Amino acid sequence: ELAIALNLNWLAILLYVDAFVSPSGTGTTYMATTTRMIYAMERNNTMPKMFGTVHPLYGVPRPAMWFNLFVSFIFLFFFRGWSSLAAVISVATVISYLTGPISLMTLRRAATDIERPLHIRGMSVIAPFAFVCASLILYWAKWPLTGEIILLMIVALPVFFYFQAKSGFGGFNQDLKAAWWLVAYLPIMAILSLIGSKQFGGLGVLPYGWDMLVVIVFSLIFYYWGVHTG
Repeated sequence: ELAIALNLNWLAILLYVDAFVSPSGTGTTYMATTTRMIYAMERNNTMPKMFGTVHPLYGVPRPAMWFNLFVSFIFLFFFRGWSSLAAVISVATVISYLTGPISLMTLRRAATDIERPLHIRGMSVIAPFAFVCASLILYWAKWPLTGEIILLMIVALPVFFYFQAKSGFGGFNQDLKAAWWLVAYLPIMAILSLIGSKQFGGLGVLPYGWDMLVVIVFSLIFYYWGVHTG
């Protein structure tokens, strides 16, 4: 708008082109990774078999790619602005990072016989610190965005249960036992975001400063719960 006001039309056009080109690299990367994630979900019997079809020449799971494109259109319909869509994607990505520290420490505890070419020292401190940081970032995303993203994940649960039922719930009890921490974590974080300080969109039940301390305490509880039940 400033460029147009100064009659710098060429600069305005350049900025609009850059606004399209700059995110395209990230978009291409996400398209490739999420397509492979859908393919992997089919291999784990949590998605239809058609998504496991790989193109014989290019080695790309094209049905999974088309499904990914369809889901992206749905997101564009509900989140019309780039800022709102970017916020949703960012928060969803943070939630996906939560399992990393717990998975790492669980494997170190339960899978001691696995050969590890790389062994990073100090993970007993780094892992819980990373989990707490991810939880704080999720909380800082502000209510109601945190609640909306968590609700979006809960809505997808019927799809998971459907394919679990088709496979006869093989290993379901063991998987559920290892995932109870996450089942409890998501609604608890939504509640903390709701009653948190007004600076982060909450009702102000928890004053500013104390709200983050409460999030840290709950994060550590869920972290050690996840590590010991994984």
